[in-house]
Amino acid sequence: MTDALTIHTPEILHITDQQGQRYYGANQIWYRQRWQQQAGCGPTNSSHLVWYLSRTRPECGRLSARGGNRQEEFLALMEEMWEYVTPGRMGVNSADLFIQGMRRYGDAHGIGLHFEKLEVPSIPFLRPSAQQMAEFLTNAIEKDIPVAFLNLANGKLSNLDGWHWVTLIAFYPERMVAVMYDQGRKVEIDLDLWLRTTLLGGGFVAVEAACPQ
Repeated sequence: MTDALTIHTPEILHITDQQGQRYYGANQIWYRQRWQQQAGCGPTNSSHLVWYLSRTRPECGRLSARGGNRQEEFLALMEEMWEYVTPGRMGVNSADLFIQGMRRYGDAHGIGLHFEKLEVPSIPFLRPSAQQMAEFLTNAIEKDIPVAFLNLANGKLSNLDGWHWVTLIAFYPERMVAVMYDQGRKVEIDLDLWLRTTLLGGGFVAVEAACPQ
């Protein structure tokens, strides 16, 4: 089995609640309002990306000045992010909507954010190849950038929710398997199977910052 490409410090995204339980990333059900709990995967996962940037690029600390490794601290970031990455009636159902909200968040904090995206259309012959998807994920993770993944329909994958954002923190290029943080869990998903069987597609977003020195 080949080794995974992994972001350098995934533990930055490990969050502990008041009882000492550790989670792999945040869970949208931590939101207090019912609609937020139902539709909050977009702002939850954009919070992952911002928090990781703020802690791995020291000059970008003001992207999130508060702490974030405790549940109540990370929830405060999620609540703030909701004001920028705000789900509509259909949630945050495209890479462009996700990017627009994150760009506004960065601008509000004086940090220019730069985005790379790979869209996967619903029409199969318009989709990127497995190799193109692998290259996108490899390039991001080798730069120590977690990747937000939008899955609109999970195809034959039983361990991936549809119409949902997750955060990818590792990737096995030869196996086309990614490791995702989703709802506080760490799960492996077969992206080759997803690409071949999803009916609606989705997309991938990687975020970097041009931070002032």
